[in-house]
Amino acid sequence: MYIKKFSFFLSLLLLGVTSCSSEKTAAIEPGGAISGDAGKTLIVYFSWGGNTRTVANHIHDFIGGDIVEVETLVPYPDTYEEVTQIAPGELENDYRPELKTKVENMDEYDTLIVGTPIWGSHLTPAMKSFLASYDLSRKSIAPFCTHGGSGTAQSVSDIRSVCPNSTILGSLAVYGSRAENSRGDVEKWLKQINIIK
Repeated sequence: MYIKKFSFFLSLLLLGVTSCSSEKTAAIEPGGAISGDAGKTLIVYFSWGGNTRTVANHIHDFIGGDIVEVETLVPYPDTYEEVTQIAPGELENDYRPELKTKVENMDEYDTLIVGTPIWGSHLTPAMKSFLASYDLSRKSIAPFCTHGGSGTAQSVSDIRSVCPNSTILGSLAVYGSRAENSRGDVEKWLKQINIIK
């Protein structure tokens, strides 16, 4: 019964759809900002349905530089129903899938802009696996997410738990169905955390 309820809740979050057209496209949540130059920056994201990729590309349009999509060695199913059946168990067991994606020059980056959809109020297992694969001490991390109504939920706390010695900057939460129209919110967020002036 619990799993069925959890799966239903997760399915609502995965949809990335909201019926209230008067709500904002995105929410910028308070947090730290870069003091001085952000240094070399990497945009890294995991995207199952494409919304997080869209926001990542908006960010890339503003700042340029390097961008990497996190891919699992065993891809997630293409159908939404199958993913909602798999995800609850992965989250409950803190599963960290093996990744195809490897960044060989991680030491060169000072700032990571980290994107994920929200699954069951949390960071996706793929992104958690990616962050746990590197020593990100003394790096700045700017989190962004796409969601269906939860905002960042527990994702920022998840990042803090995996990267306790990183500086976590203010975050951006974008309604998944409005990712295409989030450029203005992305620009505002990047200015707020001093990635762009």
